Amino acid sequence: MVDIVAAVARLEVELGCISPTENPYEHALAAQRLGLAYAESVGQKPEERLRQALACFDLAANLLDPRFHPVEHARVLTAAGSVRRSLGEPATALHLFRAASALAAGRISGDEAAAMGNNIGLAQLETGDVAGAIAAFDEAVAGFDKAFAEGRRGAASALHNRALAKAASGRTDDLVAALADHDLALAIVGFDEAPLHHGLVHHSRGVAASNLSQAATDPDAANSWRREAIAAFTTALDVFVWPEHAMHHGIVSFNLGRMLAAGTEITDQRRAMLSLEDAVTAFDPRAQSTAWRQAYDALSATDARLAERHQGWRRSDHLVALLHEDNEAAGRLMRRRLTRWLVLPAPARDAALADFVAAASRVGEAHGSGASALRYLLTTAVELPVEAQSIVLDGLLATRVAADPTTQDILDRLVDQAIGEALNGPQRVFVRDHLTAGGFERP
Repeated sequence: MVDIVAAVARLEVELGCISPTENPYEHALAAQRLGLAYAESVGQKPEERLRQALACFDLAANLLDPRFHPVEHARVLTAAGSVRRSLGEPATALHLFRAASALAAGRISGDEAAAMGNNIGLAQLETGDVAGAIAAFDEAVAGFDKAFAEGRRGAASALHNRALAKAASGRTDDLVAALADHDLALAIVGFDEAPLHHGLVHHSRGVAASNLSQAATDPDAANSWRREAIAAFTTALDVFVWPEHAMHHGIVSFNLGRMLAAGTEITDQRRAMLSLEDAVTAFDPRAQSTAWRQAYDALSATDARLAERHQGWRRSDHLVALLHEDNEAAGRLMRRRLTRWLVLPAPARDAALADFVAAASRVGEAHGSGASALRYLLTTAVELPVEAQSIVLDGLLATRVAADPTTQDILDRLVDQAIGEALNGPQRVFVRDHLTAGGFERP
């Protein structure tokens, strides 16, 4: 992964080493490169970085005479337009994109011209010109060369954008048409060629299906669209994993949680609780306060609904029950929980593991789900590096040590059953040896 901070520092030095009077062309290109780097390093102070990027692009545009360097000038205008969009100035962006496209016409490849048209469509959509945006996306889709991976990625992006434009009206026919474009966008480019694109399209597909579910008057149709939305969001989460894609993970988790919470089945409510808890964790309450508050309020409402059906149960109790009920998704659920717990500070990590193990002995014993929960914990743990395996097993032992004799007997029996059902060969030997050394007793 490129260190963007180091890249910015290097490009700043590079720009300072090129004289704008003696070598204006190279100085302009260096300013453009620095502007692009500023635009990509918006993490801490986004508006400040974007303004710095604009200053670089203005400098480059002034040095690149469009009469002699039309293509280079057009690319600078395109970069400036993208920054204007990020700053919430779509009308200015549209003016820049159109100027760039007109200047570069007939001088660039078909793919680059189509990409410029795609940008025009995005700005038109943001200014409310939906019909104009769809027409621009139509031209962009046709302009990309699908014989090559780069062209397929561009065409898929334009199809995705066209779907978003069609869905903007919220009308049922337009939402169905948007789903058709989403399907085309998924089919035109392979997952390996554009995994993030697939994640974005599946999420957008889920949003369209959610809107169709909410608009449907027939209960069966509404539930069918809801299930389709749930499947799309679930697939998107396989791409937008936490913490690598925290913001997208939070957005998708929130939308998935909303659709699950709309169901009446206890399994859906439990899955909604976990998804909304993921969203609360993914959003930064300082930088994304509105999104965080929406996720927190939705999680609180889901907790309240679950409490009506199971008074006194903790979230960990519902997780244990869900792992037993939803065998198809149990492995994925356990991996995501464990991924979150293991990166916590040691006290919080150990507390989360202890809470889960205690729930397995408490609720699991009463409802027959304890061995299932521990089985998924162990099978997930043994796929991790040895250090992480030891943390999980030590957490299990610590919970046992802190328990009363009756609970210790329950845990011994459940753990022994889980090991026998889940592990074989060297894995079983490693886990049993580690637990035995820590005081675990086979019943």
